[in-house]
Amino acid sequence: MNGFKTEVKNFKQKWPKAKFVDLIFTDINATPRGKRIPIESIEKVEKGVYLPLSTISLSIEGNVVEEAGLGEALGEPDHICYPIPGTLTPTFNPEVAQIMLTMMDAKSEQPIELSPRTMLENLMNQIRSKGWYPVMAIELEFYLLDKQRDTEGGIQPPLNPVHHDREYRSDVYNVENLDDYSEFLHDLNDAAVKQGLNTSGALSESAPGQFEINFNHQQDVLNACDQVILAKRLIRQVAQAHDFDVTFMAKPFADEAGNGKHMHLSVVDQAGSNLFTDAQGEASSFYYQTLAAMLAMMPDSMALLCPNVNAYRRFSASMYTPTHANWGENHRGVALRIPMSDAHNRRIEHRIAGADVNPYILASVILAGVLASEHFSEQQCPPQLADNAVELPLRMPDALIKLASSELMSMYLPQTFISLYLACKQRELADFEKAVTPLEIDWMLHSA
Repeated sequence: MNGFKTEVKNFKQKWPKAKFVDLIFTDINATPRGKRIPIESIEKVEKGVYLPLSTISLSIEGNVVEEAGLGEALGEPDHICYPIPGTLTPTFNPEVAQIMLTMMDAKSEQPIELSPRTMLENLMNQIRSKGWYPVMAIELEFYLLDKQRDTEGGIQPPLNPVHHDREYRSDVYNVENLDDYSEFLHDLNDAAVKQGLNTSGALSESAPGQFEINFNHQQDVLNACDQVILAKRLIRQVAQAHDFDVTFMAKPFADEAGNGKHMHLSVVDQAGSNLFTDAQGEASSFYYQTLAAMLAMMPDSMALLCPNVNAYRRFSASMYTPTHANWGENHRGVALRIPMSDAHNRRIEHRIAGADVNPYILASVILAGVLASEHFSEQQCPPQLADNAVELPLRMPDALIKLASSELMSMYLPQTFISLYLACKQRELADFEKAVTPLEIDWMLHSA
């Protein structure tokens, strides 16, 4: 019996209530797309499932971005997709399973490089060919919300399940707050274990109704990003069951902290030794080279890390979100933070992206910095909290211009992918800028 049939057999034995399977392919925004089939048909998935190529280039609203050139211009062709081994898992609904798909190229020979997941996989192969093995841990923030809007139609924090009053205080790391949401968190953690998600628990974050879920470090970076996709889906399902809404928007509330997605990076050799630490236990040259490379690439990569207009609203010095390409030890206001750790666990925390970022794109940007480290010297790494650190582009149009003209990013990420991404995001920005907002009406209706 081959690997896929064994995986299916074992799953059916362990989860006999499952009646359906969701076939999941993620688009450029990491939104799960696909179809639901009866579980009796799951064995057929091994032979492939056809999805339109344009599924990659769907907008945040789920529409094909024709400027990307994958839809009508090509006749809306289908490409075959195959199941990703090890991703057949239960969902929060005991009757529905899920499995992730990878899309192949036009010849059905290789995974298509336009897919962010494939781009990450190719970068991983390049890095491992050098004897370097990246290790990543991920932190994901989100807000629970009341399903009911306020009197002006805006979103609002949830009602506390125990005290039944509106959450309104920032109460960082309050474990009593976790007790109040214990039923939600119990179901979330229980389902995460059943799905095999590599999580290490949840904590109350910096704003009313905000939480963070942490993933343990692991060398399988692809799997780490897969788990973020499945975890976001799970959090939504569990929140719905507990009569909450939930959001991963980077900045859902103007006056509260945003939702971040922080990635911790270390790189080890084949024996497991941390390459960011030298034989004497001090920071290695490779560590400083990697910092220098990641900082140099940061302004050009902002458009990839901040995928929509709302993502740029998160940046504020008063909210511990970086506005410059800088680094520092044990400092939460920088772009690259060095957490407190011993020499064996020396790592870099990448703090730019919000929870809305595609995890495969975020990891790809970070690993591009690892690859680029070969072209930087230790001396090129700026000092901590440098006064002359480069200011990051904090508006979407400025960031897109930086990416479009970047020679450095195109050295490590496929130009075909960058062009696709730019087409999708330029269309999204154009659509956003056409909208007339309530604030414009309020300001200008009688004063213009």
